[in-house]
Amino acid sequence: MRREWSARLRRFVPAVIVLLILTVIGVAAAVVKPAAPSAVSSAVSSGGADTVGLQRTGTAAVALTRQVAVSNAIRACPPGLTGSQDRIALFSSSTGSGGAAGLNPLPQAGTKINTARQTTVTTADTPSLLPVPATAVVSKQQGWSIAATGAMAQGVEAEVADSSGLAAVRCGDPGSDFWFVGPGQQGGASQIQLSLMNVDALTATVNVGVITDAGAVQSGNNTGITVPPYGLVTESLSAQAGGASVTAIEVRTSTGRVAADVSESSTHGTASWLPSAAPPSTRLLIPGVPPSGTTASMFLVVPGSSDARVNVVAITTQGRYQPFGSQSIDLPGQSASAVQLTPLGGSAAALLITSNVPVTAAVLAPGNGIGAFTVASAPIAEQAVIVGNVAGGGMSASIALTAPATAAQVRLTEFAAGATTGSTQLAAVPAGRTLAVPLKAPPGTKRGASFTIVITPLAGSGPVYAARVETQGNTPTSIIAAASALTTIGLPPVRDSYSAVSP
Repeated sequence: MRREWSARLRRFVPAVIVLLILTVIGVAAAVVKPAAPSAVSSAVSSGGADTVGLQRTGTAAVALTRQVAVSNAIRACPPGLTGSQDRIALFSSSTGSGGAAGLNPLPQAGTKINTARQTTVTTADTPSLLPVPATAVVSKQQGWSIAATGAMAQGVEAEVADSSGLAAVRCGDPGSDFWFVGPGQQGGASQIQLSLMNVDALTATVNVGVITDAGAVQSGNNTGITVPPYGLVTESLSAQAGGASVTAIEVRTSTGRVAADVSESSTHGTASWLPSAAPPSTRLLIPGVPPSGTTASMFLVVPGSSDARVNVVAITTQGRYQPFGSQSIDLPGQSASAVQLTPLGGSAAALLITSNVPVTAAVLAPGNGIGAFTVASAPIAEQAVIVGNVAGGGMSASIALTAPATAAQVRLTEFAAGATTGSTQLAAVPAGRTLAVPLKAPPGTKRGASFTIVITPLAGSGPVYAARVETQGNTPTSIIAAASALTTIGLPPVRDSYSAVSP
């Protein structure tokens, strides 16, 4: 009899525990009630870095997101291409103090980290440009991680630059999926190198897929690549691009995360960076396509198995036109193709690409070595920062702003290294147009020194895309598509839920 009652009690214990948990949660929900609309409105009106977004439903105001200041940011910079001439250009657009950024080496897998080479820079009360040597070790096969905290993390941006401070490629955010598009060996890329950087304490495992104009490349050598914590792994992809005119590379992690970069060398040995392209989508916009006396190339990639029907519209200073007429470009699935572009006018333009299936794309403008690339990017949210810009000595810089839908109002602020204030100009971009704004080094810039440009869409502005185009004479030397550099992020609201409780 006792055994029977014991068995019954054991069956009832889980149910009793669940009832107790539900009672506690119910009491807590009664005590801690959501803020009343008036309290939420008060929080909004107080402003500051910690604010609450509202959506009005009937007569009640409902909290959507809470804006909080960015307090941590990390970037990864690949090994430079010019050895001791390389630099890392670093900038924080925060006007606060109390932050710092640590520059730490990411050595080749199997080598030791030289802790003596670590560098720390601190923010000032005003924005400052902070150039840092990128190759302080004997071997240039070493990446760098930049970990920014506090105020320094707000609106931080970093780029690998040359000795003059001209940016060559952005230092990327760690992630799990990246795309790169460029020519293959038959297109002039004799060497293709992939750099994988792990900025975390967890080992990352990477799989690399390659698609060429002949289709998907089957190779087991590019799967299961191990990238150790705080380390760098470089892989040659030249063999996979042998005989190809176009090469598309997808880098995807199965565990952990990495930052990835791809460089291509011409037959003359001059190397260029392939910037990371936007993920495949049915709508893409490529900003900063420069005017050129020779034909530029547009690379299109269809990663899926379905065929693509692609339409291209050029957005210029004069408006829109179809460079290929009313005809669409038909491409097979799992293919990479090159299409020649006619000159798009006397100044920079943008390409709006739409497709029935997801695609990604890039444009190569003829220039030194392989040339200068610009890729599909996202519209600017809050602001964008491009650190390494130069003017004078035969070099000229401009910002290409594109408003594909409604008109945009943009503030451009230029900062020189060590300057306490910047120079500002406003730009109005008509709807459906691209506006090229020349950049000049702000007053106080030392001769030959680089400067930073901060691009800020103003309130009420339509979506705006941007790229910095640097030219020497009529030859493009560097194109950097603008990416958002956030000072705040939105946190979603927390809602009452019992879904976490189960018997």
